Amino acid sequence: MRKRLFLLILLTTVPVLFALAWYMGEQSFQLSLSQEKQRAQMTESIIFQEIRQRIGNMTYSQAVQAAKQYRDVYAAQGVELIFCWSKTPMAGATLPNPSYEGLLQGSRAAMLDTVSDTQRYAVAEPLNSRLTLIFLRDVSGLFALRDQFRLTALLSALAASLLLGFIGLAAAGIFTRPIRKLTKAADKLSMDTDAELSLPVHQKDEVGALARAFGRLQSAVKSREETLRRESEGRQMLLDALAHEIRTPLTSLLGNARLLQKDIPFPDRAQIGESMVNDIRRLSGMDEQLMKLTRLKHNSIEHAPVAVLPLLHETAERLKFIGESIRVTVTGEDAVIFGDKQLLSLLADNLAVNAIRASSPGQEIILTALPHGFSVADQGIGMTEEQIAHACEPFWKADKARTREQGGTGLGLTLCSIIADLHKGSMTFFSAVGQGTTVTFTAPLHPVADSVTTSAV
Repeated sequence: MRKRLFLLILLTTVPVLFALAWYMGEQSFQLSLSQEKQRAQMTESIIFQEIRQRIGNMTYSQAVQAAKQYRDVYAAQGVELIFCWSKTPMAGATLPNPSYEGLLQGSRAAMLDTVSDTQRYAVAEPLNSRLTLIFLRDVSGLFALRDQFRLTALLSALAASLLLGFIGLAAAGIFTRPIRKLTKAADKLSMDTDAELSLPVHQKDEVGALARAFGRLQSAVKSREETLRRESEGRQMLLDALAHEIRTPLTSLLGNARLLQKDIPFPDRAQIGESMVNDIRRLSGMDEQLMKLTRLKHNSIEHAPVAVLPLLHETAERLKFIGESIRVTVTGEDAVIFGDKQLLSLLADNLAVNAIRASSPGQEIILTALPHGFSVADQGIGMTEEQIAHACEPFWKADKARTREQGGTGLGLTLCSIIADLHKGSMTFFSAVGQGTTVTFTAPLHPVADSVTTSAV
């Protein structure tokens, strides 16, 4: 940028300064030339009057003699005279070039001669009908001075432009210093987002505003980088857990398939087949839950009013086919949650299915509608504080043997956590070993009634 600015100053100022100097020089030259012409005409008038009185009526031979005398006298004074008899120079004189013949028209005339080697200003005036006096003034000094001034103007313009260019170069260095700092900061940021950047954030001009914006950009990049890092770690943990989880059913399927290749009794074959069906169901359920997780993480939801009590009653109806020996009760206040009904149903179903798997035959599960959400409580085995801390991690199960027997995938509470986040809500766990677990989902809602209903399924 500094080099471009230097070249720009040179390309713009040299022509401008030279044109300005040229114009001023031409104006000065024309003024001097005009003054010189006036002096030449005045001198010619004086000389003309003197010569006319003496040789105005002379014969040709007398005029030749007088012309020679006057030429010699005035030549000593630096004045050149040419006498022409009937348009022909006399007394050994010659016209400098043919253009002087235009002065011999029988009346007073003047001409600036720039064709000859020596520039002259000529004034011609007839002394009588045949004799004409031509007065010549040497003005070549003015033209030489003009040429010298032009050269001086060009050199001065070039020197002034160079000076301005270097001044501009220095000024550009001062003005572009913050930009160079930002460039270095960008290079450092590209290699390390945690690098300490020296930015002119305290300046009150546009550069300061840009520096502050750059600082905000660094914070945003670091935040995004941290988010991507956490997501990457989460995906890696999910993949590691998935690889661990699918190893057991796959190993079981392989072992049972090898047993089926042997000659074993039919009852044993039926038992092995049932075990293989359970393993396949477990893998299928795992795949279905993973697909749900993927869709939820990349989709947004549309909020609509959702009545809590009807949603919990629908969940209770579906639980009839899962835990036939476990009693399910729906209770609470009639309330409305703003969210996605399908996702909220999935949340309630997963919490209720987990409660059933943690319960024993004859125990009760209570689904409670609250002004701020709903809760699912069981009387099952309960969880420790450590188990609660890991409850929403993918494939984590408080009782791995029990959930494996019941077909759990370890992804249900992970799905519930994501659904709660999508609704800007939260899930809280209250549990004690041997005393059951209560999971409460909380979200913004609008109550529609204060009635409390209780029904048993």
